[in-house]
Order: sequence, then C-alpha cells, then structure tokens
Amino acid sequence: MSRYGPEYWDKYGSYRTPFAFHLSILVLLRAYFIWVIAALSRRPELDLMSLFFKSKDDFFIAIAIGAVAIVPTILFCLRRPRDSHQATQRLARIWRYMRWPLIACALIDLSWLSIQAAHSHYRFSLFLAVQMVIVLWVLWYLAKSRYLSVFFSDWPEPTEKATDKK
Repeated sequence: MSRYGPEYWDKYGSYRTPFAFHLSILVLLRAYFIWVIAALSRRPELDLMSLFFKSKDDFFIAIAIGAVAIVPTILFCLRRPRDSHQATQRLARIWRYMRWPLIACALIDLSWLSIQAAHSHYRFSLFLAVQMVIVLWVLWYLAKSRYLSVFFSDWPEPTEKATDKK
C-alpha cells in the first residue's frame, strides 16, 4: 500500500474506488439500467426502449454484451472486509483479474457500435457517435489507468473478528 498515500485509502485501509470506475460500470451496463428505468416508468405512451434500441435484437445483443461486466460488478459489490480469511483470499484472487472482463466488454461494445454504424451505411448518428466516444474513453481508462492496476490488486483485509479466531 505504499504506492499511494493515505489520502487514497478508505477507513478499512483499502484503496478508494475511483469515481471514473463507477462511471465505467454505468456505461458498460447501460442496457441494464435502461431496461430497469423503462420497467419502472410503466407509462405506455412513453416507450423508452424504442428511444435507445432500434429493435428487440439490438436490445438483446446489448444485454449479452453487458453480461460480460456483471461478474466484475458483483465482485465489486462484495469488496468489503469479511470475517473469514478463506473468503477474503478467494475473492482477492478472483478480483485481481476482473479488469480483463471489463476491457473485453468495452472492446465488444465498441465493435458492436461500429457494426451498427456500418449497417446504417456510416450515415452520421449523433447517438452512436456519443456512445462510441464514451465507450472509447472507458476502454482507454480501463487499459491505461495506473491507479486501477493498484486498485484491482488490493482487497480489504479480514476484520478483527477473523484475526481473533485464528
């Protein structure tokens, strides 16, 4: 933990989650968030799904692409101190490699957006262009961030209860 100073640590002694990481998860799982918002709106005159997806196939492909980022997101939600040394070690071992599924998801998403642009014969679409720029930023951030490499190699230590039992 000596690479970054105490201002980067949380109260458990682990590295804080970067805000851009939260935004990256939001971008990669945007199809799920749109789906939830559309389900919660329950207004038949406002079809949110058709605003974002041309067809059902586009929606299902976006859901499948986002599914790649679900496992790292679930592990991120489990990233807190545990009472068990075994669970901590097991999750830390898995967490170390979770950057790669996120990068793969961003690459697949960018490829899918390029395919969608090709299907529209490369006519300019502001909606597609904005998505491509944002996904490209996410890909660049996930690949080049030095802090993320430290963040993914860190996992919270077990609680004091676990050290007392041992």
